[in-house]
Amino acid sequence: MKKEGAMSARTLEVTVERDGMWWVFEIPELRTGGLARNIAEVEGEARGIIADWMSIHADKEFSVNVTVPGSAAVLAEWEAAQRDEEAARQAQARAAERRRAVVHELRVMQRYSVLDVGRVLGVSKQRVYQLEKPAAGEKVAP
Repeated sequence: MKKEGAMSARTLEVTVERDGMWWVFEIPELRTGGLARNIAEVEGEARGIIADWMSIHADKEFSVNVTVPGSAAVLAEWEAAQRDEEAARQAQARAAERRRAVVHELRVMQRYSVLDVGRVLGVSKQRVYQLEKPAAGEKVAP
């Protein structure tokens, strides 16, 4: 959680872990630390301690990088889930393209009526009309 936009000469690392109802953080470079009620408070608490410890202004002279060690497996699982979601979106888009192609084949190339296409594919005529519409961003041939 680096402070964005801060022109700082120095970044101090802060590690944090859960201990009961508190988040305990450590500032290894200063060999000190503190407590916070939630992760959102860690950076502010750490900045205050660092500023007091080093007798400097908390907003201008340094930045803070907060990490939660031990969460690598959880984050890896989160990222795997994001990849799965992206793969599912891509598969769904391919399936939609294929459905539109089938409807196009039956309606345009084989000249089936909307009712006949619906009967063959087991969908309503409204669904056939939906599938006939070009996908978002797709150009309609003249």
